[in-house]
Amino acid sequence: MRVHKIMPGSVLLEAEKNILFGCPPEIIKAISRHALPYPEVVVLPDTQYRYGVVQNATEFVLYHFLFVAHNYQSGRKLIIAGNKKDVDNNIRLLRLSLLGPTKREFLSIGESPYFGRLYQEARALALKDAQGNEYKIEDIVEPCYFENDILQCGVEVLHEDRDLYSVGGTKINVQFSTPQRPPYDLKRDFTPHLPFKFGVDILGGGSGFTPERPCSSLLLNHNSEYMLIDCPPYLEFSLNARGVSKNQVRSIFLSHIHDDHCNMFPLVEFNDKVKFLGTKEIYWMAIQKLACQTGADPGEFYAYFDFVELQPYVENQFFGVSITPHYTVHSIPTTGAVFRMRDSDTHKSFCFTGDNKALDDIDNMLAEGVLSKSKVEYIRKIYRKRFSLLVPDGGMGILHGDPKDSSHSKSDSVVFVHLEKLPPQFDASFSLANEGKRYNLIESNQHIYHAYTIRTMQILQQHFAGIGSDWTTAMLNDMRIVHFNADDIIIKQGSRRNGFIYVILSGRCRVKHHDGSALRSVASKESGDFIGEMAIVNQTEFHASSVVADTPVVLSVLDERLFYRFLEDENRLRDITNIWRIRSEFERFEPFCYFSDSLNEFIAHKALYREVKQGEVVVAEGEQTTSFYIIIRGQFEITQNLQKIGIMKEGGLFGEYASLRQMPRTATVSAMGECTVLELKKEDINTIVFTTPVLNFLMQRMMQNRVP
Repeated sequence: MRVHKIMPGSVLLEAEKNILFGCPPEIIKAISRHALPYPEVVVLPDTQYRYGVVQNATEFVLYHFLFVAHNYQSGRKLIIAGNKKDVDNNIRLLRLSLLGPTKREFLSIGESPYFGRLYQEARALALKDAQGNEYKIEDIVEPCYFENDILQCGVEVLHEDRDLYSVGGTKINVQFSTPQRPPYDLKRDFTPHLPFKFGVDILGGGSGFTPERPCSSLLLNHNSEYMLIDCPPYLEFSLNARGVSKNQVRSIFLSHIHDDHCNMFPLVEFNDKVKFLGTKEIYWMAIQKLACQTGADPGEFYAYFDFVELQPYVENQFFGVSITPHYTVHSIPTTGAVFRMRDSDTHKSFCFTGDNKALDDIDNMLAEGVLSKSKVEYIRKIYRKRFSLLVPDGGMGILHGDPKDSSHSKSDSVVFVHLEKLPPQFDASFSLANEGKRYNLIESNQHIYHAYTIRTMQILQQHFAGIGSDWTTAMLNDMRIVHFNADDIIIKQGSRRNGFIYVILSGRCRVKHHDGSALRSVASKESGDFIGEMAIVNQTEFHASSVVADTPVVLSVLDERLFYRFLEDENRLRDITNIWRIRSEFERFEPFCYFSDSLNEFIAHKALYREVKQGEVVVAEGEQTTSFYIIIRGQFEITQNLQKIGIMKEGGLFGEYASLRQMPRTATVSAMGECTVLELKKEDINTIVFTTPVLNFLMQRMMQNRVP
């Protein structure tokens, strides 16, 4: 037996059956790049997600097993192994992403004149045996469960501890404490990009099997706001490579749930809700995917997004952009869309076709009566019309388009996704959607400073609720914009204050501190956060830490004396000093160290700083109090029915059941020494939780894991 460590959290055991332990997205690309044998068994780890990445992304492992390793119609099945709930959820997701919704599921989604045809098309394109009978998911995937921590899957696998296994005495450890990285080079930018009034950044254009490139995903710029068009694996790495931080993404248009287009879990860990734009069946499928990947109830995830239902084949207005979705011909419900924006007396347009079969195949399906004539005519018009930018599916194969379909396009630019290399006859006509390419559809030179000014104003109002218009005007009139390259030093530890504070408008920075013996990263700052403000508020002459640009960044520069006078004039100094003091206490701990400044400031503003004496009971089992607590210092004993059930330490959270579910206290929590906690009242924590996906998700997981 040979053990191959592919990446943190994923190990391949080369044995009688090749077994993959841990299955993060795009693991097939990593296996290909390392020229390793491909798995026949996937063991789902105990950890379902970590650092914004799911660990059970088996879809392309299955596709490789079926179509690349030639097991389709051979009778061999991919084995999915693990605990029963996780395996059953994973196979349910594979069924949904491979075969699409059932008739009953379509009925549960609601009424639509398109659902009948979509179901019929999926059946026509479904996998079939030699006799033409449609495969069920159990015909191609075999579940295998641990029983008493033993798994029999051709070889015997012992489950020894969380994410720790052994096979024939060989230890397999898929525990990890560092973020996983994409298995390819994202070719990151070093210089900041100016935002577009209307344009497109390419995050990726490859397929799920393209080992050297990220999957298909675009970033639509509209009035300096960002909309994801599909969501790639390792989203934050893709965004940061383009100088964009995750909290700059305000919306997503999702074409379908295949894994090379839909890796939405990172959006659940955003500080702010993202608007989900799409048809209702694709929204439903995306929610089901999140639930299957996390083991949570699907109903929970509806609270994490603001759904904007788009009507197919009509213009839907979205903050100055019109979006006209259309259905494509794919194995499951899939959409593309035309995005338009006014430019003086004309319009600029961008068309993303979505994953779509070649036109010749579509014509054959029309002749067979599977497709309607109106749908085929609409799709054909897309390839002939003129757009400022056309991004078609050129992946070829049984489910993807052919570059020749765009031969007669009148579009200004045609840029293919799902294509590794252009056929020679199209090399001088079309191009590939390589990561880092940018397409400016509406010039924005006059628009840029205006957009930066508006964004700075929004940030000031977010951090300082009720700020006077006179002070906003004064600071904005004195504002200027600066750019820093990735890895540039913005503030150096020990340097004198230079008379300015900064507001991050785009990108991400890292706060670093050298304590005399080692340099460590103490905080991450993203778009919407301040840097350098602590020195002037605390009236210190020198900066206590360095600030380094993690990505290309754009900063708004404000006069520190003007900023300080604003705090004095509006009597905010004492409050802001107290808030920052409290922030510094809980920002030492996860998950708060990953939250935005504005979210942590809101928590600190609402929190009551409370000293607790040894033996003092903070909450008592059975009582009806509803506060929520963060442990800042000390340890607390947890008892239930007078029996000790655990100890909570610094950074621990408790009281969430009573705060969110209006239940009596389920345990007694008492101080084991002199302790400090932050107390948040029910109404405050509810407000924060239900407007903040990352905290909502954290609290739901805490309640799921607690003994009720």
